Amino acid sequence: MAKQWREIYDEWEKAVAPGLQQFTASDGFRDFMAASAKVTSAFTAEFERASRRWLHFWNLPAATDVRKLRQQVAAVDRELKGLKNLVFEVVAAEGTDAAPATNGQSKPAAKKTTAKKPAARKTAVAVEAS
Repeated sequence: MAKQWREIYDEWEKAVAPGLQQFTASDGFRDFMAASAKVTSAFTAEFERASRRWLHFWNLPAATDVRKLRQQVAAVDRELKGLKNLVFEVVAAEGTDAAPATNGQSKPAAKKTTAKKPAARKTAVAVEAS
Protein backbone atom coordinates (compact mmCIF):
# COMPACT_ATOMS: atom_id res chain seq x y z
CA MET A 1 0.00 0.00 0.00
CA ALA A 2 2.82 2.43 0.93
CA LYS A 3 4.50 1.65 -2.38
CA GLN A 4 1.36 2.65 -4.27
CA TRP A 5 1.20 6.00 -2.47
CA ARG A 6 4.87 6.60 -3.23
CA GLU A 7 4.30 5.89 -6.92
CA ILE A 8 1.29 8.23 -7.01
CA TYR A 9 3.32 10.98 -5.30
CA ASP A 10 6.28 10.52 -7.66
CA GLU A 11 3.98 10.80 -10.71
CA TRP A 12 2.33 13.93 -9.28
CA GLU A 13 5.74 15.47 -8.53
CA LYS A 14 6.97 14.81 -12.08
CA ALA A 15 3.90 16.59 -13.45
CA VAL A 16 3.93 19.58 -11.08
CA ALA A 17 7.62 20.20 -10.29
CA PRO A 18 8.67 21.91 -13.55
CA GLY A 19 5.84 24.43 -13.33
CA LEU A 20 6.59 25.17 -9.66
CA GLN A 21 10.28 25.59 -10.37
CA GLN A 22 9.53 28.02 -13.19
CA PHE A 23 7.09 29.95 -10.99
CA THR A 24 9.47 30.24 -8.05
CA ALA A 25 12.27 31.44 -10.35
CA SER A 26 10.11 34.27 -11.74
CA ASP A 27 10.52 37.95 -10.88
CA GLY A 28 6.87 38.16 -9.83
CA PHE A 29 7.37 35.47 -7.19
CA ARG A 30 10.49 37.22 -5.85
CA ASP A 31 8.62 40.54 -5.69
CA PHE A 32 5.72 38.87 -3.89
CA MET A 33 8.04 37.24 -1.35
CA ALA A 34 9.88 40.55 -0.70
CA ALA A 35 6.58 42.41 -0.21
CA SER A 36 5.27 39.66 2.06
CA ALA A 37 8.46 39.81 4.16
CA LYS A 38 8.04 43.59 4.55
CA VAL A 39 4.40 43.20 5.59
CA THR A 40 5.31 40.46 8.06
CA SER A 41 8.10 42.58 9.54
CA ALA A 42 5.83 45.62 9.89
CA PHE A 43 3.08 43.51 11.48
CA THR A 44 5.54 41.96 13.93
CA ALA A 45 6.97 45.36 14.91
CA GLU A 46 3.49 46.82 15.47
CA PHE A 47 2.43 43.78 17.50
CA GLU A 48 5.57 44.09 19.67
CA ARG A 49 4.90 47.80 20.25
CA ALA A 50 1.26 47.16 21.20
CA SER A 51 2.10 44.25 23.49
CA ARG A 52 4.91 46.25 25.14
CA ARG A 53 2.49 49.13 25.84
CA TRP A 54 -0.11 46.72 27.22
CA LEU A 55 2.42 44.93 29.44
CA HIS A 56 3.83 48.23 30.73
CA PHE A 57 0.29 49.43 31.44
CA TRP A 58 -0.08 46.46 33.79
CA ASN A 59 3.42 47.04 35.17
CA LEU A 60 4.76 43.81 33.65
CA PRO A 61 8.12 43.42 31.91
CA ALA A 62 8.20 43.18 28.14
CA ALA A 63 10.73 41.23 26.08
CA THR A 64 12.80 44.40 25.56
CA ASP A 65 13.00 44.91 29.33
CA VAL A 66 14.16 41.34 29.85
CA ARG A 67 16.71 41.70 27.02
CA LYS A 68 18.16 44.84 28.64
CA LEU A 69 18.36 43.13 32.03
CA ARG A 70 20.09 40.10 30.50
CA GLN A 71 22.67 42.41 28.89
CA GLN A 72 23.27 44.15 32.21
CA VAL A 73 23.65 40.85 34.06
CA ALA A 74 26.10 39.63 31.40
CA ALA A 75 28.15 42.83 31.80
CA VAL A 76 28.22 42.43 35.58
CA ASP A 77 29.20 38.77 35.18
CA ARG A 78 32.10 39.70 32.87
CA GLU A 79 33.29 42.35 35.33
CA LEU A 80 33.01 39.93 38.25
CA LYS A 81 35.04 37.29 36.39
CA GLY A 82 37.71 39.89 35.68
CA LEU A 83 37.84 40.88 39.35
CA LYS A 84 37.99 37.23 40.40
CA ASN A 85 40.92 36.61 38.06
CA LEU A 86 42.66 39.70 39.46
CA VAL A 87 42.20 38.39 43.02
CA PHE A 88 43.68 35.02 42.00
CA GLU A 89 46.65 36.77 40.41
CA VAL A 90 47.27 38.84 43.56
CA VAL A 91 47.00 35.76 45.77
CA ALA A 92 49.36 33.83 43.51
CA ALA A 93 51.85 36.74 43.48
CA GLU A 94 51.82 36.91 47.29
CA GLY A 95 52.50 33.19 47.51
CA THR A 96 50.11 32.61 50.40
CA ASP A 97 48.21 29.42 51.08
CA ALA A 98 44.99 31.33 51.55
CA ALA A 99 42.97 31.32 48.35
CA PRO A 100 39.71 33.14 47.83
CA ALA A 101 36.53 31.11 47.83
CA THR A 102 35.56 29.99 44.37
CA ASN A 103 32.00 28.85 45.03
CA GLY A 104 32.80 25.86 42.87
CA GLN A 105 32.96 27.98 39.71
CA SER A 106 36.62 27.76 38.79
CA LYS A 107 39.85 26.61 40.31
CA PRO A 108 42.42 29.09 41.60
CA ALA A 109 45.94 29.26 40.23
CA ALA A 110 48.40 26.65 41.45
CA LYS A 111 49.49 27.33 45.01
CA LYS A 112 53.09 27.48 46.15
CA THR A 113 53.87 25.01 48.88
CA THR A 114 55.06 26.71 52.03
CA ALA A 115 55.25 25.75 55.65
CA LYS A 116 51.86 25.81 57.30
CA LYS A 117 51.22 28.49 59.87
CA PRO A 118 49.76 27.36 63.18
CA ALA A 119 46.05 27.95 63.41
CA ALA A 120 45.08 30.94 65.54
CA ARG A 121 42.89 30.25 68.54
CA LYS A 122 39.40 31.60 68.40
CA THR A 123 38.11 33.14 71.58
CA ALA A 124 34.49 33.36 72.45
CA VAL A 125 33.15 36.64 73.63
CA ALA A 126 30.32 36.31 76.08
CA VAL A 127 27.71 38.96 75.81
CA GLU A 128 25.53 39.30 78.81
CA ALA A 129 21.99 40.37 78.35
CA SER A 130 20.96 43.27 80.48
